[in-house]
Amino acid sequence: MKKVMKAAVAAGAAGALLLGGVGTLALWNADANVNAGTVTTGHLTMTTDAAEGVWTETSEGVEPENAAFNPLTDRMVPGDVLTFKQNVIIGASGKNLKALLSETGLTGGTVLPAEVTVALAVDDSAIGVSQDEGTGVITFAAEDEYTVPVTVTVTFSDSAVGTMKTPVDLGALTLTLNQVR
Repeated sequence: MKKVMKAAVAAGAAGALLLGGVGTLALWNADANVNAGTVTTGHLTMTTDAAEGVWTETSEGVEPENAAFNPLTDRMVPGDVLTFKQNVIIGASGKNLKALLSETGLTGGTVLPAEVTVALAVDDSAIGVSQDEGTGVITFAAEDEYTVPVTVTVTFSDSAVGTMKTPVDLGALTLTLNQVR
């Protein structure tokens, strides 16, 4: 019996080697196409409206209140606050789309003296647009095109020293819209 058992084990091992080295053992399988449809991508776009933005002086105690300010001819002095208002048109298409609008070009580097600060605010009175006060993230009620008023405030600190005749290039202002979700 020992010889028969040894022969059976040897034959089983040889069969396993042949199956593993030469081919595969065929098991039943099947394929089927699934009609999952087409998935399309949304978009996030931004342009300015046809009307040019407007600069006004909004410094406290200045008359007339909200007086026009021309950056080409008028000069800022310490304590001045200037406001730039412009409508942007945001195209938002996509489920759960959220964005962050920021200002670039005026902050940091050699463009601004340390005494000049810039702040951007989105007027969420635009129907269908809301902005989280803590994070600044903008959400959209539905896929649509929105006209959104934005305000850029430039403040020249009243404690500024040594910045006389320092140009502040307001023409470098750029608004950037980035998707955050």
